[in-house]
Amino acid sequence: MKIPHLLTHGAACSLLAMAASLALAQTAPTKPAIKAVNKTLSGKTAGAGKLMTRDELRTCMRRSDDLNASAKAIESQRPVLDGERDALKQSGEILVAERAEVDRRLAGVREWEGKMRLHGAEIEAFNKRSAGINELPRKQQEQLAEELKVDRERLEKTRLALGVEEAQLVPAYQASAKTYNERAVARDAKVTAWNARNAAALDASVKQQEDRALWLNECANRPYLEDDETAIKAGK
Repeated sequence: MKIPHLLTHGAACSLLAMAASLALAQTAPTKPAIKAVNKTLSGKTAGAGKLMTRDELRTCMRRSDDLNASAKAIESQRPVLDGERDALKQSGEILVAERAEVDRRLAGVREWEGKMRLHGAEIEAFNKRSAGINELPRKQQEQLAEELKVDRERLEKTRLALGVEEAQLVPAYQASAKTYNERAVARDAKVTAWNARNAAALDASVKQQEDRALWLNECANRPYLEDDETAIKAGK
């Protein structure tokens, strides 16, 4: 039977120290575990890329708010622009009808002008015949005078009739043309303004889509700490 060796004083102290350190290691308090990172701004639970800092998260959240606000502003413009477009289309159709009426009146004026030219030619011919009457023999002078009298009466009736036509046709045409031109100029200005605002709205929509695509790439799926989001919403 072997008798176990007695520990020396130094060895015993070393064993006691080891036992004490083991006891301390077993009873030392553990640090609280960091809350799991399971949130992204896109709503997906599994994020990709480097964990965002609080400042990065704050910037991405602000960008998201700005994108949503700009999208609402752009969307609110569309019904207004579409309504104005329809109104301009309707006013254009009305102008087409008004232009047709102006052209109809103009055709009447042109017809009257043709009658006036013909009447002028008849007056010129009458004056030439009248100027040469003294060169004819007396008998022919008397015959021509009778003919000229009949022509003069006819020409006078024609002049009066053409004067009535002028009063009926020309002022009405001038008034309708003036009204049409004013409305056409006003509508053209509105169309130009609408085109500019519509182009600006389309450009803003394209820019908003580009900014959103950039946000999706830089912010949407990057993970962040939920505590940082809570702190940002609390103003920290």
